[in-house]
Amino acid sequence: MAAAGASETYDVDMDAAEQPGTPEGSEQVPEREKLGFAVLDYVNSIRFKHGIRSDDYGRYHAYCSKRLRILRRQGRKTLIKPNKYVKDEIDEENVNARSLEILTLTAERCWSHAMELKSQCESSQTSGPTERHHYVKRFERAFKTASRLEALCHKFGDMNSINNARVYRNFMEGNVHFEHKRFADAYASLSSYANVMEQRKRSHQDDRVLQEAYASQLSNVNAVIKLCSFHMRASGVTSTAKQPAREDDPNAELISIVSDDSGNLAVYCRGSHVNVTSQFLLQQLMDAINATQKLVVTEEVLTRLVNAGDVDAALKAELIDAFGTEALLSSYEDIMMPISEVIDAIHSEMMSSMDNQEALRQVEGEYQSQLPKTQCSAGVVTYVKTLLEMEKCALVQVMTLHTIFHENGTVDKNSGLPDCGEALRFAHMLKQHITTLMGDSKMGQIFRMPQEVTKTVNGLLLGMHKLAAGEHNDGMALMNWANTRLQQHIEHPKKQQTLLIWRTLVCFQLLQKTAQLCAARFYKRTVAIYARHVLQLNDKDKGDETLDYMAIFGMEKRLLPSRPILLDLAYIHHQPPQVGKKKSFIGNVKSMFNSFWQ
Repeated sequence: MAAAGASETYDVDMDAAEQPGTPEGSEQVPEREKLGFAVLDYVNSIRFKHGIRSDDYGRYHAYCSKRLRILRRQGRKTLIKPNKYVKDEIDEENVNARSLEILTLTAERCWSHAMELKSQCESSQTSGPTERHHYVKRFERAFKTASRLEALCHKFGDMNSINNARVYRNFMEGNVHFEHKRFADAYASLSSYANVMEQRKRSHQDDRVLQEAYASQLSNVNAVIKLCSFHMRASGVTSTAKQPAREDDPNAELISIVSDDSGNLAVYCRGSHVNVTSQFLLQQLMDAINATQKLVVTEEVLTRLVNAGDVDAALKAELIDAFGTEALLSSYEDIMMPISEVIDAIHSEMMSSMDNQEALRQVEGEYQSQLPKTQCSAGVVTYVKTLLEMEKCALVQVMTLHTIFHENGTVDKNSGLPDCGEALRFAHMLKQHITTLMGDSKMGQIFRMPQEVTKTVNGLLLGMHKLAAGEHNDGMALMNWANTRLQQHIEHPKKQQTLLIWRTLVCFQLLQKTAQLCAARFYKRTVAIYARHVLQLNDKDKGDETLDYMAIFGMEKRLLPSRPILLDLAYIHHQPPQVGKKKSFIGNVKSMFNSFWQ
């Protein structure tokens, strides 16, 4: 086939290319700076903006043609006649980022034209083999151009450009294999491309536009992969060899690096070996694991804090005076940096090593909510990073509650209650991290206790905030609910071999004890605030008569009024926005509309 021949030609050129030597006595030519061109990000951007989101291949084909004309006109050094055809060649001696962009747009134009012809052919009842032959040739042309792009990236680009070009060529190659009914080869090529797109989608969770763009590409590619899988099953071909079942040890370390007799490193995830061949990546993993052992809050400090009889004095001596919030946050940031670098290195390795992607996904770490059961791994590096983030937030929350307990921060003048805004923010961050960890099928049950502690602390803080804001019914209901839950006893977690999980559980036990201090200090004050509010509403000033607390709270007849969404604590109500001024709504229609611009 023409496409296969093109692929072999470029592979030979890449592997067998010899670098010319420098003659003796001549000046050494300075090495060219490597080009950086991330073709996957570039293609994802232009596809999403110019028609592929709505499957408008004709519009995208027109954009590629127009953009190509502009780039070629900018690169010409001499004027040409408008009615004269001049073939545009890539000068390999002067390759730059524009040259790589031209090749990418050429491949994209061929691919979009092929997709447009294919959709017309499939929707037409009179199409024959000639029409199919036409769009298959365009797919082959796109693959040939993508192969040339990869060859130039190997010669002039940096490692990121090479990895991007290789994945992009796999996509074009998979399309050619699919049209020629080589479904096993198409499945392998398109699956490697889909894995990289999945990883990029996860790494851009904060950018909604990029998320939607990668999701659009993944939906189209996954549809073709399912067709390949169907045809392979029909012909009796298996896609991949059956993976042996992993026997994870729940008491083993999340990740460990072991050196054998010959000095080679091996990685074990929860007690089971994962086949990762890159020794450089394993060395980075070892450095990141060693960094986690340099935490300033050691296991001995945590044990003394959680077993202390006087929690207030222990927190002041072991945590507040010893470190402080800024020093604690700085120490955790120093540990997070090598872990983030390892995750980036794994992503790069996934693009360059297509045959080892499953093992790399196990090391990187996925949650059950993101992968099917057949591919769900016991998340490791990402899992470790989330545990450290949650431990940091829990310790900072403990220090914030200690500040609230001593009323060292801002205090509301009317109610006398401390400001809980910052503590509520950390409680919300803890809830997000716990939700992420609860998605793991094997380890999620461990974090039931941290989840309940976070709900209780959130209820305590939200109750004080609402009482200070004047929402007495909801605030008192939350304070009564949180105070009751804080009286429950939590067993001290056993110190298993999984050290990071043990540290996290101990931090949440310490968080509950600190919340008990705050509840013991402020609960009676909130009861007095609520009682005064009820008496003012009922206007019952009877002198020396005994105050009927049960009549005020109505505890024998009914529960305190509260919205269920507050008891569930899925909603954090912190300084709700106001539209205009309150007096603007008490008037005619004109003043009501004017309030929207105030």
